[in-house]
Amino acid sequence: MATMDNFIDIINKEIDNYTKDTLKGIEARLDETADKILEYLSSNTPRSGRTGALADDFVKEVSGSGITKTITIYAKTKGSITHLVEFGFNHKSGKYVASRPFLRPAFDALTPKMLEDIREIISGK
Repeated sequence: MATMDNFIDIINKEIDNYTKDTLKGIEARLDETADKILEYLSSNTPRSGRTGALADDFVKEVSGSGITKTITIYAKTKGSITHLVEFGFNHKSGKYVASRPFLRPAFDALTPKMLEDIREIISGK
């Protein structure tokens, strides 16, 4: 027969299981989205036609775990030119080089779906 103490222990155990399962689901979804962003950047970043192009320079770096997990995506060696391609610039000759956005479209395309998936994971759907 279940006593009040057993009932509380059962509830605490279920909450703990829910929390662990939810956290695993969120972490998996974050990793999946980061991989999709890398794929998007690789296929949509302007290419110079040379080896070592900006599109091939993006990497994913994971730090922390659980609720403090952070995934950073950045251009490993060509980060100093990323903003120039994304936003455009005036060349030293005076010619304007038009922007060719690739970071913001990746964010706009993939983040809403990730957030919806996380909401579903949390609600247990």
